[in-house]
Amino acid sequence: MQKRRVKTSVTASIKDGLAWAAMSGFADPYAVPFAMALGASTMGIGVLRSVPSLASSFFQFFNEKMVLGLGSCKKALLLTVGLQALSLFAAAGAVFLPLRAAFPALLAAVVVYTVAGNMSGPPWAVLMGEYIPASRRGNFFGFRFQAVGLTFFAASFLASKVLGLAGGGTLRGFCAVFGAAGVFRCLSYYFITSMYEPRTRFHMPRGTDVNFLTSLDFRRGRVPALFFSVLVLLGSTYLAAPYFSVYSLRELKCDYFRYMVLMSIGPLMTYLFMKRWGQAADAYGSVKILKAAFLLIPTVPVLWALSRNFYYLAAVEMYSGVIWGSYLIGMNNFIYETIPAHSRAGYTAFFSFTNGLAQFGGALAGGWLYERLPALWGSSFIFLLLISAFLRALAVIPLFLMVREVRAVKAVGPVELLLFVSGFKPLVR
Repeated sequence: MQKRRVKTSVTASIKDGLAWAAMSGFADPYAVPFAMALGASTMGIGVLRSVPSLASSFFQFFNEKMVLGLGSCKKALLLTVGLQALSLFAAAGAVFLPLRAAFPALLAAVVVYTVAGNMSGPPWAVLMGEYIPASRRGNFFGFRFQAVGLTFFAASFLASKVLGLAGGGTLRGFCAVFGAAGVFRCLSYYFITSMYEPRTRFHMPRGTDVNFLTSLDFRRGRVPALFFSVLVLLGSTYLAAPYFSVYSLRELKCDYFRYMVLMSIGPLMTYLFMKRWGQAADAYGSVKILKAAFLLIPTVPVLWALSRNFYYLAAVEMYSGVIWGSYLIGMNNFIYETIPAHSRAGYTAFFSFTNGLAQFGGALAGGWLYERLPALWGSSFIFLLLISAFLRALAVIPLFLMVREVRAVKAVGPVELLLFVSGFKPLVR
């Protein structure tokens, strides 16, 4: 009976992932263009990309209390997913407001969307940890991410066509796009209702992990060092990341189709290579995969700075997507390998807090610098990219000095790892 329930839950989680990807493909790449259509300034874009993250970071500290108060990870998941769907419908309705009120309404909706989305992550991660055996997590999540990536790209492409067809009535196009995103999230809610939650409550937080930082083993330093590296890496990444949209639309003069390609081809490659990265993480260890990511991520903004050619930048984004796939799968597996089940909600929440804090600080600083840096090769954004690259490179220091594998894994060199991920070499266990 339980085995059948788990199988049904895994299938439901894949369907939920596809619905989530469709929602994300319709909403996430187009929040900034939506704000620009409502008249937002560059600093306004910075606020849009930073304030929701700050709010989300704050609410992460209540994630365990929410789960404990509801007495169920599944109930917490359904609550946050439902709120996220409502926020998308509210965002779509912003187009009917007077222009001076439309952007604040969109900002408020994006705050709820971000907070609810991030708060759904920890209870979802706990449930998935109960379904998938440790030896198959990398392979399963890699497969799931691949399916999610293809759906995200298809949804993003469709959304660009909707906006293109809207022509002069662009705001009507954004209303349709964000309304459709809300419908997809409602589908996700429906699929989650089929997921099974174990009655043992072994996976539930114990009420002591809210202050879990005080109980970390700082002598080993494994988890604190990694989270500090993540804070530096993501903070320097978000220094430039929110403004790729502004750069593409205002300076490169991309239409919505080319904009969609630049914003979506990276995530597509991330998801397509997730399975290979997941298999590599299972065999060679999550820390090895994270080290590869931290070494290569600083090269992305440097490559963006070298040319304005659309096809070149699309190739850079494909490369970037592959690299960020190793980061995502490495962090996912590291948390499952390092943190016991009853503490995963707390640690996943803290990871989300770290992400949100980095996004808030990075996005605000980036918006301030974008308007004040001198032009380099014709654009101040190029200068911002090079600053971002330098700061990203600093994140490797604590990771390489203090973070080690928590289980025995097969040794592998960087060339062998690259050949395996590229598909030129089979997995050797």
